[in-house]
Amino acid sequence: MAGEGSKPKATIDDAYAYIRTVKDSFQNDREKYDDFLVIMNNFKARRIDRDGCIQEVRRLFKGNRDLISGFNVFLPNALETTDLWDLKGR
Repeated sequence: MAGEGSKPKATIDDAYAYIRTVKDSFQNDREKYDDFLVIMNNFKARRIDRDGCIQEVRRLFKGNRDLISGFNVFLPNALETTDLWDLKGR
């Protein structure tokens, strides 16, 4: 049974939908989309650890709250990230 504050586990369909969202968001900047895929592949191949993956995604998506929020769906609650650069501007 899921504890309080837990969220439902993301599905493979959620992952594919998110990847499509990232691709659509960077339709005019293909390099950023390609960078995202490299980060994900490096994580899958264990060339970078979880924290490194989160840090790289946060850097890549700097200023894009929707993509960061979408990425959080795949993280445990304790590891959810925010756009720290955006928060500093307030």
